[in-house]
Amino acid sequence: MTMNVRRLWLPGAVCGLAIPVLAAACAEDNRLIATVGKPAIVTATPGGVTQQDAGSGPRVVVEVTGYQPAREGAVRGVVKVQKPDGSEHEIGTFGVFPNTAFKADTSRPRSYSFDLPKELATGKVQLKVELVPDMAQGSGAGAQLEVGKAELR
Repeated sequence: MTMNVRRLWLPGAVCGLAIPVLAAACAEDNRLIATVGKPAIVTATPGGVTQQDAGSGPRVVVEVTGYQPAREGAVRGVVKVQKPDGSEHEIGTFGVFPNTAFKADTSRPRSYSFDLPKELATGKVQLKVELVPDMAQGSGAGAQLEVGKAELR
């Protein structure tokens, strides 16, 4: 009987220790789902050849892997970058077209590219992607946007 209890206890203890470690590793301060009033937070990392290397200014590319349109009205995405002093700087807006639900597999996300001020294009960049309702058309309730990743190019 003691052997059976020990066999059950050990895997439970290992899993109990692993879950917080895995959750912390996956989080990395990223919240990848945006709704109206609750932005997605993602860290843009350098990826491949940058536009600076190609002769033009730095850009950030945000990949959207899922979208659910609003039940009421329309929404647009607003992308902001966090400055070193903690304030935010809006770098662009986008709309999902057509305004229909989708869930992309990892090979087919929709990409949106924005100019990034040179002084902010240093290493990793913290982005906030907000869903903002078009108040003339409704509250934007029910809208959801899933960010796959963001890269500096």
